[in-house]
Amino acid sequence: MKKNNQSFDMCYPANGDVLPSVDRYAGVISFGGACSANDEQTLDWIRLELDFIEQCLQKSTAFFGICLGAQLLARVLGAKVYKHPDELKEVGFHLVHPTGDSGSFLTMPKMMMQWHSEGFDLPEGSQLLATNSVFPNQAFSYSDGVYGVQFHPEVNPAALAVWHERNKKRDSGRLTEPERQAMMGDAERYDSDITQWLDAFLLDWSARAQSR
Repeated sequence: MKKNNQSFDMCYPANGDVLPSVDRYAGVISFGGACSANDEQTLDWIRLELDFIEQCLQKSTAFFGICLGAQLLARVLGAKVYKHPDELKEVGFHLVHPTGDSGSFLTMPKMMMQWHSEGFDLPEGSQLLATNSVFPNQAFSYSDGVYGVQFHPEVNPAALAVWHERNKKRDSGRLTEPERQAMMGDAERYDSDITQWLDAFLLDWSARAQSR
């Protein structure tokens, strides 16, 4: 498939898709999921994805991890992934702040969609790029072209509506209808700003991927 003059493939290891050779790609994006990055003992695909990410790093392939993808990246880099000590969660739109190392990655505080109950320690040798008061490690870079973000910049209102329909069928973590409506309202409110940020980031990231 192709978008914005970039060819790409999609792979769903959780559904049984076989992960391809890293050598075929200039960059890899790993998205989120409902499971834990610590589930490799019970979910084979988690173990396989951890191995795949390690190959990306070994071959200097650009990598962008989102939520679970960022947690998997953190684990590959030797950091721990765990629930908040006060059992707090981030579900909905929360403000994230730039750090002293953010540079052009994040120039001002921004509302981002979140849906997670676990966070991660900052991997050794990485730079913290975004933070907040609940889960301090919101975004980090490890080397040129390697990033992890705890939030979900890829989720637009249409995608969030699908997530809510799925959430209605889950016994754990089920939201109330007012909570869903509030999130959908925030999704419409912040969608343009988040999309502009993501488009700018991906433009820069893909250029770095091609040059690696």
